[in-house]
Amino acid sequence: MFGQFFVLFGLMAVGYICSSKKFLNGEMTIGIGNIVLFFTIPAMLFTTLANTKVEHAMLTNFALMVGLQFISMLLFGRILRQYYRFRGFQEELLNMLEVTGASVNNAFIGFPIALMFFGEEAVVYMSASVLGLNLYVWSIGLYIIKGIKGERLGTMLRTLLKGAINPNISSILLGLFASVVGLMGYIPDFVQELIKSLGVISTPLSLIYIGALTGNSGLKLLLKDKKSLEASLSKMILMPILAFIFIYFIPLQPLMKAVYFLSLALPSAAIVPMVVGRYGVGVETSSKMVMLTTAFSMATLPPCIAICHIWV
Repeated sequence: MFGQFFVLFGLMAVGYICSSKKFLNGEMTIGIGNIVLFFTIPAMLFTTLANTKVEHAMLTNFALMVGLQFISMLLFGRILRQYYRFRGFQEELLNMLEVTGASVNNAFIGFPIALMFFGEEAVVYMSASVLGLNLYVWSIGLYIIKGIKGERLGTMLRTLLKGAINPNISSILLGLFASVVGLMGYIPDFVQELIKSLGVISTPLSLIYIGALTGNSGLKLLLKDKKSLEASLSKMILMPILAFIFIYFIPLQPLMKAVYFLSLALPSAAIVPMVVGRYGVGVETSSKMVMLTTAFSMATLPPCIAICHIWV
């Protein structure tokens, strides 16, 4: 496991150094993120799912993981909200803090770590957690960010649909469909090789992107914002604790337990500040939380991954 951690942090360090040396500026880092989001992760997801024999039991587990992720984010977000209120955070920021704290970056960080430490089957379950994340963010999460005010059912459904149509979700659904109907047998080898090649670079490129993002964020300045610092650190400590307590009492396959726990131990999702900026209040604090939780995850993820290895 030490060797895997070395690769994990080594790739992040490459991104951080490239940022520090100005090899990658903010615009270039965003460009890398877009390549990962729109090409390499969807390719990895499609290839992994399409080449996995998805049987009835796995589909059942997949649906269960989606539900667990959604319920956990809803429940833990409520708990974090009460903590932030108790700690005296501004009332107007609580909606944003609840959703930012409950969200997890299971695409850029979750997928490469799941693949690196637990293999391709773990990617299948991590993709289910991505579905759960999107369901939460674009339904209940959006409802909370807007101020928990009345919305027509039709409006909420349209918003959910619009948010759910993204490259990751599309590739997950297409990959599951390809597995069930045996679509890969009809795709030319050279096309499969192209998709596979894109998928292979997803892990290193994602981790380099995370390292560069941390380097570009001006971490020293972020650490001076005591409220954002506390909100981020408490999220990275409380979420894994809550996830462990929750999953301990639920009878699941060991790998499912590990992926579930890992997904809830991840830093905040980068998509949330975008949603907050458009619909809510506190986009600056939400963005700082994404950066800070990503930085803190370099310290909190190793023990969490070690706990996962107890199950698997």
